[in-house]
Amino acid sequence: MTGIYQTVVVFAVLGLLALVLRYFVGNDRRPVPDLDGTDFGLLSEVAVVPTEEAATVLVQKLRRNGVRATRSRNAPYQVMVFPSDVANARLVLKT
Repeated sequence: MTGIYQTVVVFAVLGLLALVLRYFVGNDRRPVPDLDGTDFGLLSEVAVVPTEEAATVLVQKLRRNGVRATRSRNAPYQVMVFPSDVANARLVLKT
């Protein structure tokens, strides 16, 4: 009889824990992720170039000047930075 009681208590506790976790963690209401690669979230575009090599050169130039930068994976390649770095990135790219 004790074995059945312990089993019932264990399953009740696990069920309660599952409900509590589902309530506090399980309701993910974020939008569907961007699967086509066109949404870059917080990043802002500062340049668009036709080749991967040109984008890599611009990203390296920005990084050498202290601006955090990245590029898109698809042509035409977009060079992107965080919004707080847009002014500095445009200044660097003009020179």
